[in-house]
Amino acid sequence: MANCPKCNAKLKLTDWRPECPKCGVNMVYYGMEERLLADAEKAEAEHAKFQKGLDRFKASSIGGGRQIARLVLSIIPAIGLVLGFLLPALSLATINLSNIPYYGDNVINVNMVTVVEFFMNYFDVNGLLGVIGSDVVGTSFILFAVSIVLLALSIVLGIVNFGRNFCSSKASSCKKNIIVSVLSMVLIIAAGIVFDVFGSNINAIFPTFIEANLGIGVFVTAALHIPVIVVNATMVKNPIVVKYTELPTYGEAEEEAPAEEAVAAE
Repeated sequence: MANCPKCNAKLKLTDWRPECPKCGVNMVYYGMEERLLADAEKAEAEHAKFQKGLDRFKASSIGGGRQIARLVLSIIPAIGLVLGFLLPALSLATINLSNIPYYGDNVINVNMVTVVEFFMNYFDVNGLLGVIGSDVVGTSFILFAVSIVLLALSIVLGIVNFGRNFCSSKASSCKKNIIVSVLSMVLIIAAGIVFDVFGSNINAIFPTFIEANLGIGVFVTAALHIPVIVVNATMVKNPIVVKYTELPTYGEAEEEAPAEEAVAAE
């Protein structure tokens, strides 16, 4: 059985009226003002928390020239991955195919466009496992696969670093951005080194058919991370100042209301 919220009297099944039979209080509306005030205070606290997060978001991304520069510069390394598509001289690598039966001669400028096209058109798990298991070219294609994985990890870290720009207002967060950028640089250089070893192996196996060489684009793309590191380093030394929006409380609003009414009455 239910109890009266005010006097705690036990209610019977026949007590269907909204008033308590003992103290006469309206049980439906009893304590409603306190509940509404509690809900208002909770909403105010949630709004204040959201506003602080929004202020930090604005300060981290578009709160100043350094933040905007960091946002733009963090995109540029991704552009370096596709520069080889527009400028073959800046390709990540080149693969020269010569005198291959039924295929002829061809030069493949390796960049993100050609890598994506390869996976979309020619990627075959069973065929890849068969090639890796080969005694002749197995080691070479394992090196090739490792270089692709390292390149993919570098790209993932680049995306993570770009996303961190929207929540990196503290010096500690900017330090983490530097670490992510450095790791992305190391991974893409490591991918280039592994690919160079792959090239040496595959060139030795098929000296007249395949020639794989590392391109300058790997080092250009790695170097494009340096400006982002420099900007984050300036933010570590001179942290971003977040200007938080001052929100009025309900108590202040209630205190100001009578004064405003008095001015209006005068």
